[in-house]
Amino acid sequence: MQAIDCAQRQLIEQLTPITESELVPLETAVGRFLSEDVHAQQDVPAGDISLFDGYAVRAPLACGSSRQVAGVTYAGDAPAALPEGDVVWRIFTGAPLPEGANAVIAQESVTRSDSHTVTLQETMSPGAGVRPKGADSRHGQRVLSAGTRLDAAELGLLASIGCAQVRVVRKPRVAIFTTGNELVSPGKPLEPGKIYNSNHIILVSALTRLSVEIVDLGVLPDDASSIRTALLAAAKDVDLVLTSGGVSVGDADLVRQVVSGIGKIDSWRVFLKPGKPLAFGRIGSVPFIGLPGNPVSTFVTFFLFVRPALRALAGGDPQIDLPPLSLPLTRDWVSGDRPEFIRVRRERAASGETRLQPFENQNSGLLSSIAWADGVALIPAGLRLSCGDRVDYFPFEGWYL
Repeated sequence: MQAIDCAQRQLIEQLTPITESELVPLETAVGRFLSEDVHAQQDVPAGDISLFDGYAVRAPLACGSSRQVAGVTYAGDAPAALPEGDVVWRIFTGAPLPEGANAVIAQESVTRSDSHTVTLQETMSPGAGVRPKGADSRHGQRVLSAGTRLDAAELGLLASIGCAQVRVVRKPRVAIFTTGNELVSPGKPLEPGKIYNSNHIILVSALTRLSVEIVDLGVLPDDASSIRTALLAAAKDVDLVLTSGGVSVGDADLVRQVVSGIGKIDSWRVFLKPGKPLAFGRIGSVPFIGLPGNPVSTFVTFFLFVRPALRALAGGDPQIDLPPLSLPLTRDWVSGDRPEFIRVRRERAASGETRLQPFENQNSGLLSSIAWADGVALIPAGLRLSCGDRVDYFPFEGWYL
């Protein structure tokens, strides 16, 4: 069995990033990866602007100085010019400074003796109260690099420099299968010996969150010939073939055997709980990942292995995970012979301390444990932990980045 980090590294090293790209509107680019660097085509802001409502002045200017108000500029107005003499200019947040002004005093920092005269209550220095030209980005500056995943902040930055469209890597095409004669689609009658196919919706939902093109090929029966035909057909026009189930050691676990015959298995079994029976390799030139069949194992190994693989295919950084939080457990815990990701939920103690409450039953077939939890804690192998001992905690929300 391979250690988790070794298996992740081996999987990533066999992937070839997608080189095809497409131009898409910003509104549809969330979750996508830039295929090229983006440079600003102009200064942002285009000129000096006011940080707040107040008065544009020529600094330096001493506290107690009185000045006449010569005009007014609102955000969106064309730049004005500050007349010569002892004058100031009424200005509002985001408005361009009049030519000749170099500072803005907040309206709370002046007194008005009449509608046209103000007296400063503080000394003004050049640049105070001003967002200078190019403070956000300069013409020609690289604002985002190829491989950046686009989310609200990045898309807002692109909009601020005038981009309406952006060139991104084509979405990875992922063929998905779930396997097993026992599987029935939700909504259909459940006959004796059958179970509802939860892994299908886990994979579809997770892949949708990660901006991929899903090629949903349904359920594979426990039949080697049918599996072989389906996998060969799927590998013709996708970037990754993904299955759940059929990669363990049972007589009906045929997926790994079939892939070994029509392609290559590079790794099988990971030193991990839940999720030991994980396989990856190739079908022809197309990467293959076979996830375990137990639902919790499918969920955990998807985010540990499939997610970084998809990032690598799209040209992003596969190891972008946020560092885990170190939080104490609410109970004693004895780990087994493998590192274990246990399902936990944060709770606030009376002292105000955040602690981790493990789900009572850590069986890998219990999806209720995942729905109850808000993350997982990594327990190294062979440890006896006491209540209050700290462990690494990975919140689920971080897995969707």
